Formats: sequence, C-alpha cells, structure tokens
Amino acid sequence: MREEHSLIHGLELQGRALTAVTGDADNVAFLVGTQSLRHTNMVYRVVMDEESNQLAKRAFKHSLGEVWHIDSCPDNPAVFTSTFGEKSGVGGWRKRAAVMALPEVVGDSEEDQVEVEVKTELDSVLGGGEVSSVTFQPNDSSKVVCLVGDKAVLADLGGGEVKQVWSVTHSVRGQTRVETGRFNPHRNCHQYSTACGSQVIGWDCRTGEQSWIIMNTTQQGNIRTMDFNPNKQYYLCTGGDDGMVSIWDTRSPTEPLYTHRQHSHWVWGVRYNTFHDQLLLSAGSDSRVVLSSMASLSSEPYGALVEQEEEQQDSEMGGLEDGVIQVWADHEDSVYTAEWSTADPWIFGSLSYDGRLVIGHVPRAVKFRILNLV
Repeated sequence: MREEHSLIHGLELQGRALTAVTGDADNVAFLVGTQSLRHTNMVYRVVMDEESNQLAKRAFKHSLGEVWHIDSCPDNPAVFTSTFGEKSGVGGWRKRAAVMALPEVVGDSEEDQVEVEVKTELDSVLGGGEVSSVTFQPNDSSKVVCLVGDKAVLADLGGGEVKQVWSVTHSVRGQTRVETGRFNPHRNCHQYSTACGSQVIGWDCRTGEQSWIIMNTTQQGNIRTMDFNPNKQYYLCTGGDDGMVSIWDTRSPTEPLYTHRQHSHWVWGVRYNTFHDQLLLSAGSDSRVVLSSMASLSSEPYGALVEQEEEQQDSEMGGLEDGVIQVWADHEDSVYTAEWSTADPWIFGSLSYDGRLVIGHVPRAVKFRILNLV
C-alpha cells in the first residue's frame, strides 16, 4: 500500500501562527503568519493540490508587525483575525489585534506582494491590555472572543461598530494571564472555555456566567492548549507544560478520563479531527507532531458493545485501538501549531518556529480501518 509522503515547505521567516481556512470547503488551504522583528512580516495563503500533491503559495505583506495568532473567518475564506506585535514609541512594543482581509490579486506571480487590508480595529474592546488571541465564534462570524490579560471579552462586530457583549475575568494565584481559549462547537457554540495556570473554566456565551470548572489539569506548569470533542459535547482535551495530553468530562471534572505523556516538553497544540473524533493530533516544543487514537472515548468506540462471538469477525473488518498511531519528526524547532484541514479530514498542517510548514496525512491503513474498508 503506497503511503502519501509529507509535504515540507520552508518559509522565508520564522513563524508560529497557523490556521486552516475554514470558509473554503473545496481546497486544502491554510493561512500562515510570520514573526520577525527585523523584516516585513507576511501572511501566506498555502493551498495543496491533491492531484499533483504540490503546494501553491501566495504571499501578502503584514507590515503592522509580527503575527502571534491568526484565525480564519468561518464563512469568508479571505477574512481573518490577526494578533500582532508592533513597535510603539522609542524602543517600545505592544500587542494589538484586528480583523483583516486578503485582497483580491490578479495574476499568479508570487512576486506581486500586496498589503493585507485592515477591516476592523479592535482597540476599543481591548482596553489597553495585552491581547493574546482573537477567535471567531464558529457559528456567527459577527462575534469574536478576545483574550486580553486575565479577561475574555466577547465582542460584536455587526452594525459597523465594535461593541462589547460581555467580559469575564479568569485569574488564579500567581497567574494574571489567560493562556488559551476555545469554543465548544455544540448547541450553537453556547460555551467558551478559558485556561489560566492549571485551571480551566467554561463560560455560558449567552450570559457570561460560569458553567463549570476544572481545578488542577496538570501535574506541573500551565495549560497551553485545549479542544472540545466535535461529536461528544462534554469531552475536553487539554495539553500543557508537563507534556501530558488529557481528556476530561466537564460533568465530572475531578479526574481525567485519560492522560498520557505524549511529549517530552510543553504541549502547544491539541486538535480533534473534525469528522473522526477518535483521531487526536498534538504538537509540542519537543519538535514532534503526534497522531493518536482515542477510540474508546470517541463517538465511534469500535467494538465496545460487540458480542464475544462477533469480536473475531469484527476485528477483521477494522477498528482502532487506543494509543499512538504515528509520530512525525519532520520539524527541527518547537511546533506551536497543528491544525486539521477543514476540506479533507485526512490532512493536517503543522508549523514550527523556524518557519517549516509540514502538510501530513493520516496513514492509509488507519484511514481504511476507520472506514471499514479492510
């Protein structure tokens, strides 16, 4: 069985911001932002041609500053949020955020680099604090959540004016910064979770009230990333400084359902596969990208209710066991982001700090077992 090899592309500058283009269901596309203090930063739109297995790249100037975080608009492939650092005064530096758009470009030359367009500045809802990320609400692109210091702010972009809907504060002793946040995709994205230190809180998006709390998610250090299971609304995956990947049931948050040390250093990214939630992707500053199977805690727990006399027959058909499926060691620096493609459930992208973008594939044997084709 012929395996599909990873595609590796080196950017001209270092970077840590990567997102799948969620508004484009026809193409395997990613947006990548660079992070340089000396050179003009860029936003790249990278598209994979699945027939030729080649990458096409279009570069846009991001002259406002280095890109720390980027998020794609759920219904417009040209629009995205950018959280960036810019020079401020003599020797000064600050973080800002804005909703931006990629301008239409005529021609195919990669040399014709035009500036990204700023659609909406978000300074009015940031309150002068240090913003770490701005994320679109998946079911409503007129709303974004801004993480600013120890606060999460839901803002409404509709009506031509940015308005704050609610603001919540999440801080624990010794920590004054919300590290990451994530929408729960279920029930019209009615929940948003924030992580501060080793604590995770779920908030009701309609009122800003606290819904649940997980007190101690790591053995040591902070939570750096999390993601909700797209098919099981109460399951949350977290990763942090202890190198552990853990799965929690937010209805019973005292102990994790699963925990395993997937990385030898900090975990910076965990993502459930949008279609097949037994597939879990993680990335860390040990330069590794790990694909794991969490079949027993997925919406397709293969063989969980199978009668004993049927087990042999069904095991011949396929199914996955829990554990590591494959480890990618194509990176040589910290991998801060790994994201599944929204157009093809078997393809993902990962970005390391040295600017190396890797497009990987789920192994064919695993794909066929999930689809019961073997």
